[in-house]
Amino acid sequence: MTEESQFLSFMGTRVHFRVCMPDGPVTNRMLLLSSPMINTFHWRKILPELADLGCLTVMADLPGFGKSDCSGPQKNSLRANILWGILDAVDQQLEAPMSMWHLAAHGPACSTVLEMAALYPDSVKSQVHICPTFSLESVLAPEKAAKWFDANIPDNRRFHKMIEYYSGYPMDDYIVDRMRQPLVRPGAKECFLKMARSAIPPECGMGFCPTMALWGGMDKIIDDKNLKLIHDLLPDAETHILKNAGHFPMETHSRALRDYLRGWIRYTG
Repeated sequence: MTEESQFLSFMGTRVHFRVCMPDGPVTNRMLLLSSPMINTFHWRKILPELADLGCLTVMADLPGFGKSDCSGPQKNSLRANILWGILDAVDQQLEAPMSMWHLAAHGPACSTVLEMAALYPDSVKSQVHICPTFSLESVLAPEKAAKWFDANIPDNRRFHKMIEYYSGYPMDDYIVDRMRQPLVRPGAKECFLKMARSAIPPECGMGFCPTMALWGGMDKIIDDKNLKLIHDLLPDAETHILKNAGHFPMETHSRALRDYLRGWIRYTG
């Protein structure tokens, strides 16, 4: 298994992604799209399992978040085109155009995966929605977003307590610090507020490709409002609840998440 960190520029904005290649032949391709609260680092526990399955894995930061530039578009349609541009570039490097991809995302990034599937359905093998919220608006009203950001992000201690509350478990400082660092950069607050104002769930829904949604049984963000969004936008999805997990199962319950992804790829691959 080999990993490489890369950047591509779109409309003057650099977007960060990492490519993980299996040691043997590539038999599947998967996108792991980070939400604003995580970045490509936080998928690390999932990679060995995917590599063993022959998966070429692209981990991407949303434009404006992670290691991507704190600028650029926050509309789903533009973000979706940028992500497809990254996947197309990876396919071209491997001389494998027109490949099909498993599209997986976390939290509000799931709305971008829905948009990606609507744009190019013939390039999508399946969708995987992890703790889907589909929009920041479903979690945080746009008019309250600035106040929430100022109260929780700049103060390191409050940020750590917030992450522990949402995850349901204490996490090592270095893991939480990796979550916070991109959010305290100049321009990060503006990107967050733009996303909060513009993140409206797409009308398209899941389309006709195989779709799985899973979330933690202790996830305090997945409330009745978000459960309704999940059922409305993904009416035919296979759903699973990680009984003791919170909002960041890639960190706290990676084994269970790996098990579901392994079974899903074998089932849909």
